[in-house]
Amino acid sequence: MAASIPQETIPARQSVPADIIFFGVLMVLSGVMDTYIIIANPEYGLPVFGMKLTGPAGWFFKFLSPVLHFTSGYGAVLGRRWAYPLFMAYSLYGLASATVSRLILPPPHRIRTIFIVILLVVMVYLYIRRKAFRN
Repeated sequence: MAASIPQETIPARQSVPADIIFFGVLMVLSGVMDTYIIIANPEYGLPVFGMKLTGPAGWFFKFLSPVLHFTSGYGAVLGRRWAYPLFMAYSLYGLASATVSRLILPPPHRIRTIFIVILLVVMVYLYIRRKAFRN
């Protein structure tokens, strides 16, 4: 009498839509550009909520950006579920920081304003496409 071995169904990995892969590649490229900018301009103080941090705190926030870009981009290319909330949380932080910096720091604000608008558009698009992060 042979014992029956339970057959567990392992869900097949679904293909990742091209727009999500494209988004992931853009995030990885953004991480590369962030890293280059940080290395090329070590004295630059990244504005965080209207403050230009220096020392270890400044370096932490400077390198947080490429790390989160690389991580969320990698997750998006693979269509990982965790990439969507990671990107949205990082985007909310970036949106809040850029908005406060725009209100506190002196003009010009062209780049900061463009960043805010583009980030909002990308967040809405990814919210609509959130189910594509399914692996």
